Amino acid sequence: MSTYEPMTKAEVIAAQRAWARYVTTQDVENLLGLYDFGTPDEPLLFKPTLADVIRLDEAGARSYFVGGDPNYPNDHGFLKRGWKSVEFQSAAGPILKAGGLGYKDMGHYTFTDGSGNATRADYTFAYHKLDERVLISLHHSSLTWFPPVDT
Repeated sequence: MSTYEPMTKAEVIAAQRAWARYVTTQDVENLLGLYDFGTPDEPLLFKPTLADVIRLDEAGARSYFVGGDPNYPNDHGFLKRGWKSVEFQSAAGPILKAGGLGYKDMGHYTFTDGSGNATRADYTFAYHKLDERVLISLHHSSLTWFPPVDT
């Protein structure tokens, strides 16, 4: 069983900024280093933005970010979309979880590509700290739903 360490809201925000930086620099190794892939009994829970398959391990997460894994034939590489910026817009957090050894956050983030096109998604992340590193243990993201406009 893992022994989680106390962390601060500022550390979580720094981890979010690192996540955004690694997405825009297409640094998959450091990006994956922000996740706790856990154990078979306590795996990472990762539902990426532009995919319909939940991932529980590093191979699944890597496939989403860079593509090329035959086990995930619909993955084309999220990082290959050429994102130039990522902006987190938290609804009310990050918020300290019960017990004080983790944070959760929910809101919108906007990905902007090199042509200025923006993709807005909703996110939920959970974080904990192990071995002095803030890690993501849950990542759920989906495109923001906009109801149809009645004409």
